[in-house]
Amino acid sequence: MLVYAHRGSSARLPENTLAAFQGAVDDRADGVELDIHATADGMPVVIHDRELDRTTNGTGTVDALTLAELRRLDAGNGERVPTFDEVLALLDGRLRLDIEIKQAGVEREVLEALARFPTTPWAISSFDWDILRAVRRLAPGAELWPLAGPADPSLVAVAKEIGAPAVALYHEAYRQPSAKLLADAGLDVVVWTVNDPAEARRVRDLGAVGLCTDDPAGIRAALARGD
Repeated sequence: MLVYAHRGSSARLPENTLAAFQGAVDDRADGVELDIHATADGMPVVIHDRELDRTTNGTGTVDALTLAELRRLDAGNGERVPTFDEVLALLDGRLRLDIEIKQAGVEREVLEALARFPTTPWAISSFDWDILRAVRRLAPGAELWPLAGPADPSLVAVAKEIGAPAVALYHEAYRQPSAKLLADAGLDVVVWTVNDPAEARRVRDLGAVGLCTDDPAGIRAALARGD
């Protein structure tokens, strides 16, 4: 099972920062999950919320600020909101990427950035399936993962439509019926967000090929021990 650091090693470091992503490398994660928004001047940056107040000392929204204005904010422990290129430069060839695009209209810029770092394996995920359709039109060979809370026939249908090999599913929705539905459709499953060792074992034993966790070191160690 692949262990993805959810927004980096976010249990111990400010989420979606270069420190958290370096932490994921240090914690021997297989990959990282990260989130993309765009600034007012169209730069892809790595931050989960459109609103700034939860993870920075700023207010307002990401898309209301230029990159220069955004970079003045503290994203925790003196870290800055990184650009997507900065994260790619840090992780290039070191870890897999699960890139969740949160904001429509930035698909081309994301793909252009990825093209500058050809040794990094990646997949693009989104709850907004129209974003995934847009990526597919731009990049016929892109690996896409539809994101969903529940698993139902609509998830299987969109995965088939866009040629997705896997889906990203909320861990509590991954039960025997949904596991069978997705396996019968030939779809791999990556679940989010699992911080409990017993839950990590459950989803692994049910067939998940990967999970996202805030504590990659702890979950990896627990899976190796079998505790």
